[in-house]
Amino acid sequence: MLISHTLRYLPAQLLSPAAQLVSMILWTHWLVPTEMGLYTLVTVTQEMAYVACLGWFSVYALRYLPPDKDTDARHRYLGTENVVVLASIAASALVAAVTAWSLHTDRPLWQGTLAIGAFFATRAVNAHYAERARAQSAFLAYTLLQVAGPLGGLALGLVAFRLYAPGAMVLLAAYAVAQAVGTLLALPMLGMHWRIARPDPELLRAAIRFGGPMLGLGALGWAAENYIRYLVQWASGAAALGLMIVGWSLGRRCASVASMLVATAAFPLASRLLNEGRRSEALAQLRVNAALMLAVLVPVTAALDLLGPSLVALTVAPDYRQLTTELLGLSVLAGTLRNLHMHITDQLMVLERRLRMVAEIDVVEIVACAAASLVGLLWFGLKGAVIGQALGSLVTLALSMHWAHSRLQFSWPWIEMVKILVATLVMSLVLVWFDAAPALRGLIGGVTVGTLTYALAMAVLFAPQLRRMVDEFRARGSA
Repeated sequence: MLISHTLRYLPAQLLSPAAQLVSMILWTHWLVPTEMGLYTLVTVTQEMAYVACLGWFSVYALRYLPPDKDTDARHRYLGTENVVVLASIAASALVAAVTAWSLHTDRPLWQGTLAIGAFFATRAVNAHYAERARAQSAFLAYTLLQVAGPLGGLALGLVAFRLYAPGAMVLLAAYAVAQAVGTLLALPMLGMHWRIARPDPELLRAAIRFGGPMLGLGALGWAAENYIRYLVQWASGAAALGLMIVGWSLGRRCASVASMLVATAAFPLASRLLNEGRRSEALAQLRVNAALMLAVLVPVTAALDLLGPSLVALTVAPDYRQLTTELLGLSVLAGTLRNLHMHITDQLMVLERRLRMVAEIDVVEIVACAAASLVGLLWFGLKGAVIGQALGSLVTLALSMHWAHSRLQFSWPWIEMVKILVATLVMSLVLVWFDAAPALRGLIGGVTVGTLTYALAMAVLFAPQLRRMVDEFRARGSA
């Protein structure tokens, strides 16, 4: 069942981040740095607005959505959900107005409020109903809700830029239309209850009790991921943020996508084992997950650092090219360090319901990263800010690993990590020797050579494990 569900969710998991990566590159050819900075600030502010206005109810729906057969409970939930969603739209409209006022642009305030408000509302509604689609295993609806914004917004944004002067508000409006279309297409598949009824007080209290702590963790996680954008905007202005955000976002997105290739399918296995009371097996599974994640993230980080300049030269607009080249490898490294503790040691704490430990880890990361990034920004500029983020995430990873080991008996895969580092070093030396030219053929050649070299080195270093896997496969085939 796990493999079947993973495959059904795969289109959304691949298409959505792929569209986000492509769009970040394409918008460099249309938006000047100031507009790119404004667009970035609005999108990250929306994420916080969603967490505060609707995210608490979304996590409750994912965990406790009543089944179809319980008709009375389902109707109470759907009636309450309609009121909560409408209230969240009103609250997000207020946040949108404050956001538009704070940007201090030359556009009329009402235009900015309308574009930002539509973007806030449609993106939040999409995110909420996507969580409900997961709870119902409504795979097609989930795919529509996840893909409509990134892919549809990319297409409509390109069309809008041909019809209107390119700008952040035009782009936000295009994304809002795409998100609204995705919602309209998906809602009929979710079994909606269209009447507005008095919300169920008991259900609301239960949602607040469950969603409140998750809201706090979500807010801390959001701050740890996005504080640097506000820090750069405050210290250096929107134009500097626009120049920095391309390399930063590309690097973070690459690290996130690479980590989710493992975490999406592997984490539920550990969760199921722990729920069945098989804790030692769950810890062993998490150790395997950590090794697999290292095997993906470490070579991706090294390859992007070495091949990044060729990739940037081929894809990114000239105004953004130099800084993106400088920041891409560092951003991937910072993202890798954060994803390692988020999806391995922090997840163990969540499984063990040690939410206070997770919150303390998040606070440490925010403080360490913010302090190091601020010092780096003031002394060394934008590159120093990203280096500070990486250092703060390294400190956080070390603390999370220490707590997971000392308090939860988790054993980090040190031997496997050393082998992965050796394989990555071999790959890196070959790529340096290959010296990929800043052209499409050189980039393809570098990716091919690097992949084959890393695979061969891993096969040699993990030969006993590979033989055991082959023997087990043969034994199952002959049984």
